[in-house]
Amino acid sequence: MIYFKECPKCHGDLYAGEDIHGPYLSCIQCGYLRDQPVEKAKPLFRETFVIDAPKTAKKRPKKVRQTA
Repeated sequence: MIYFKECPKCHGDLYAGEDIHGPYLSCIQCGYLRDQPVEKAKPLFRETFVIDAPKTAKKRPKKVRQTA
């Protein structure tokens, strides 16, 4: 979306964009950049779940008693 003559620095045109840090407004003429507040956080990527496999118990060798 473009906002005409809205730049507070040079009164140029602002355009809205979004990156991994969230939405922002940037001026086409002077490069002024302003972050937009995030009303509702939406993930850019799908959630990642880590599933741990059960650990196997280490078997100890049995001690054999020697009879004399």
